[in-house]
Amino acid sequence: MALITKNGAPAADPADAPKIEFPCENYLIKVVALDVDGGFDELVACLNTLAPELDCSTITNNRSSKGRFISYSFRIIAQSEAHLAELDAALKAIQSIKMVM
Repeated sequence: MALITKNGAPAADPADAPKIEFPCENYLIKVVALDVDGGFDELVACLNTLAPELDCSTITNNRSSKGRFISYSFRIIAQSEAHLAELDAALKAIQSIKMVM
């Protein structure tokens, strides 16, 4: 199997090759957000658009000790680096979300 770089050209050096093979099932994403009313609903709406295969009942959460922040963890089927970049940008566009990992 030939290794392909991000721009679609053959990779001369394995270090230039992508680190993930797509599609990648069970790709873990974690989000840290302010714990605000409607925050989870905004997250779910975004995920329904960009990761429709995700069963939103599998999203786990953990509130910070002082209750200001909440983290969410979920797994998607990552289709490509472009898909991940689009999802990252869409999640970061949600006002309550402070970090996407």
